[in-house]
Amino acid sequence: MNPTGIPGVDELIGGLPRGGLVIVAGGPGTGKTMFSAGFLYWGAVKYGEKGAYVSLAEDRKEFIRNMKRVGYDFDDLEGRGLFYFIEALTLMEAGTAELLNEIIEETISFGAQRLVIDSFSALAQGMREPRELRVFLHSLLSRIMRGLDCTTILIEEVPVGEARIGYGFEEFVASAVIILEKDMIDDKFIRRMRIEKLRGQPVPNNRACYTLGAGFITFPPYKTPALENPRTPDPAPDPPGRYSSGIKDLDEIIGGYPKGSTTLLEIDPRITRDQYRMLVWPHPTNFLRNKRPAVTIPGIGSGPRDVEAFYKAFALLEKERKLARHLIVSESINRSLHDTIIPYDPSEGVDSLIDRIETSAEELMKIAGSPPLIVASMDSLELNYGRDGSLKAVSRIAAWTRRNEGLSLLSDKSSYPELTKRIATIASTHLKLTRRHGCLLLYGVKPRTTLFAVKVETEKGYYETRLIPIT
Repeated sequence: MNPTGIPGVDELIGGLPRGGLVIVAGGPGTGKTMFSAGFLYWGAVKYGEKGAYVSLAEDRKEFIRNMKRVGYDFDDLEGRGLFYFIEALTLMEAGTAELLNEIIEETISFGAQRLVIDSFSALAQGMREPRELRVFLHSLLSRIMRGLDCTTILIEEVPVGEARIGYGFEEFVASAVIILEKDMIDDKFIRRMRIEKLRGQPVPNNRACYTLGAGFITFPPYKTPALENPRTPDPAPDPPGRYSSGIKDLDEIIGGYPKGSTTLLEIDPRITRDQYRMLVWPHPTNFLRNKRPAVTIPGIGSGPRDVEAFYKAFALLEKERKLARHLIVSESINRSLHDTIIPYDPSEGVDSLIDRIETSAEELMKIAGSPPLIVASMDSLELNYGRDGSLKAVSRIAAWTRRNEGLSLLSDKSSYPELTKRIATIASTHLKLTRRHGCLLLYGVKPRTTLFAVKVETEKGYYETRLIPIT
């Protein structure tokens, strides 16, 4: 297999068949040119492989300018002898044979290891009959791809409203077929790729979301990366007059949280706790880093080990941990208590839990001199107190938060849709976390935002939650 180098693609499919023919098809504006250019660009940058681009649609200057906008510097690669642009617009007028010979001669002379032809659809329009297309493909396969072991991408347009690709025969000789599409989620624009064919390589996940904002980036199924010895990052600063979420990208998107407000994070039931906690955990982490307290009611089944995992994941210092309180169901505690853990018994009723929350918050406020963040997992409240009890707890938390100019975050994988609607009317900020093709996607309902892919990076030595716009 030939690694593409395109972010996320090789993780998804393991690369493309070396020396094979790859069809990249899609409707207008789906990113076919961006994918193909990324294949050449990253092949040169990461692996030192020469790439040639045959264009029947735009001239060299336009191509170079468009690619520079997303960070693909083909001018630099050209100067280093790693990229060659073949303008085939005028060659089309000379006929198929002349065009084919020119492509073959230029590609062989340059010694290309990667080749893109943009596009097969434009090429077909200049030919009199399908037989000429078959001859072109046969010659391309035998003389370039097999002779040079050159991996070749043919770009094809999928007509609007049609499902078929091209002319019906190229799919059969291709080693791989990749379809790029546009779709909608709750009136939000999304892009997705389908792997229709990949010879000699199993593809457990044949669909993935992608974006074009900074070049072609694919999002394989979400997985939190491992980090053995995380270091302690600096706290994120608060936006003026507001609280930071602890996630830089989220602060930039929504401008932080108003003081005294409640935030609802509505979570798709298919999303696991391990997946969504990298959106939740940065909130109390940043409060503690800023010497502000945090009170949490973790999700169903949580215990002291989960608290320790939280502390360890973000390398929280002992002095920071002292400003935290975690309310955990008594039966989940089977060892000596850490002083930050407060047990509660659901059989005592929701008022008893509310008293513990408010007492803990007020004690910490006296110690720290600032109001706390209260984080409550709705699944835990609903299991232990039902719909009415949960609504009462949420209303009291929101009232205490507003009164003391703190912040509360409700993470909601609700079994009661009507309860979620009620909570949404209380919340000043309403975010939704969903999933498509294994990719976690976040967007704002209040304030309204576009769609963002959730990604966790560890390059800086700590967990950093990134939100990448789907554009």
